[in-house]
Amino acid sequence: MKFNYQKEFHSWKWEIPTYYNIGRDCTDKHAKRESHRNKVALYWEHEEGESKRFTFGDLSLLTNRIGNALLSLEFQKGDRLLIRLPNIPEFPLAFLGAIKIGAVPIPSSTMLTAEEIGYLLDDSTVKGVITTPELYEAVEGNRGHHKKFKHVLIVGQPTPSQCVNFTELINKSSENLNVPETKADDIAYICYTSGTTGFPKGVVHAQRVLIGHDPAARYWQALKPDDTVMHAGKLNWTYTLGTGCLDPWRHGCSTVIYGGGHNPKKFFELIAKYRVNVFMAVPTVYRQMLRASDEVQLDLSSLRHALSAGEHLSEQLFLSCKNKLGVELYDGLGMSEFSYYLSNMPGMPIKPGSPGKPQPGHRSTLIDEEGKELKTGETGVLATNKDDPGIMLRYWQNPEETQNMLRGNWFVSGDFFYKDEDGYFWIVGREDDIITTFGYRVSPFEVERVLGEHPSVHECAVTGIDTGEDKTITTAFVVLKDSKHEPEIIKLELLDYANRRLAKYKCPREIVFLESLPKTPNGKIKRKVLRENHAGRG
Repeated sequence: MKFNYQKEFHSWKWEIPTYYNIGRDCTDKHAKRESHRNKVALYWEHEEGESKRFTFGDLSLLTNRIGNALLSLEFQKGDRLLIRLPNIPEFPLAFLGAIKIGAVPIPSSTMLTAEEIGYLLDDSTVKGVITTPELYEAVEGNRGHHKKFKHVLIVGQPTPSQCVNFTELINKSSENLNVPETKADDIAYICYTSGTTGFPKGVVHAQRVLIGHDPAARYWQALKPDDTVMHAGKLNWTYTLGTGCLDPWRHGCSTVIYGGGHNPKKFFELIAKYRVNVFMAVPTVYRQMLRASDEVQLDLSSLRHALSAGEHLSEQLFLSCKNKLGVELYDGLGMSEFSYYLSNMPGMPIKPGSPGKPQPGHRSTLIDEEGKELKTGETGVLATNKDDPGIMLRYWQNPEETQNMLRGNWFVSGDFFYKDEDGYFWIVGREDDIITTFGYRVSPFEVERVLGEHPSVHECAVTGIDTGEDKTITTAFVVLKDSKHEPEIIKLELLDYANRRLAKYKCPREIVFLESLPKTPNGKIKRKVLRENHAGRG
């Protein structure tokens, strides 16, 4: 049957139950079904060849054990658990096990420094951290310095002193979990995103958020019951965790997680080996896969559908993937506060360069500063009815920032678009100067805060510079206190300073020294001027 966008859009109705739990929905629901109990839910493979597989029955019992393990450590409903793990099975298992008991997992990047981890521990008043021996050092320095932080659970060997061996703890925990059911509006998890104040913001999501993903699962991911799904990214990113695990598991699909280092050739191998039907990545990864495609035996016969998000998908990259790989990329747009709600969808023509249209169920439009809806061709900020179940509950302990995301009855994204005569949205720019680089979202204010604390820096501005070939790099424009510094020496010193205090993906790739920064009459830095004056220099 032909896809009728208007019919689907106007007929969609949300059904949000009073009680709902993401952990139970992704595991127990299927474990009770004879058809799914022994179906493989998760294929995991490491770059050195080690592999594991877990059925939906396994997921149900293991997450029950993890829930009971956390209860034995006196975790209660609402207590926060920081997850600092690589792409291993324990990541989604700990995430769902915590959610089952009403505890609140917080995914975090393994690239965060001890200082950044300390901020998350303090801001969210974490009760415990789950990590590995290799990643423990950044956690260890924070012990004894934060209000509620008590427990460190270690996955793997050796187990450092005063830490709990995660495997031993869950092995002695019961498979039967009895806890009160959570409500759909209860907190499920928190993810931290780029902040406009120089510090990350905690995005609080409700249990119902996974139901809020249903339009994406149906119309963008186009999931089918027997699909095997794979995402190329890291699990700490909600794009990966959501589309790569939670959405497929809610709908009874199998997923593939790769636990090795970044390897575009390996993605081709895994697609062929596990007969992946739906593959997802950022445009940067697709560019790398295109370059590697001549060196591998391509077997994409199982691949039915491919998604792109996290960066702008150019028309050139879309056409290259279509012509060389035989794969059309379905672009989508989302944010930590409201995951993937605008997209291209199978059954409707793709206009390369456009992220598509609002998915059925998401009442998204363009508005002006007064909250008035705009006409076709007019540029405005992308906004959605604030009651949409896919939108965050709030920012953690930050009512002012929460209020900034609202305009009357609208939740505003900060992305400016115009809409063409066919209803497709075309991005114009961002309101808050957030940088999207290699699939990561980086706050210029956070980088500026760190560089600004270096004793040689008078002031600085950070922005994303387009270097051509659809690539953006984080660039710092620095005014020094003393012009006597040797440029190359102070440049290396500043880069090292940033690398010691910020996750690698946040660090500037380039530093440009200026005598002064361009500013408005009221002193606001003109990042747009910096971008325009330095575009194409890479």
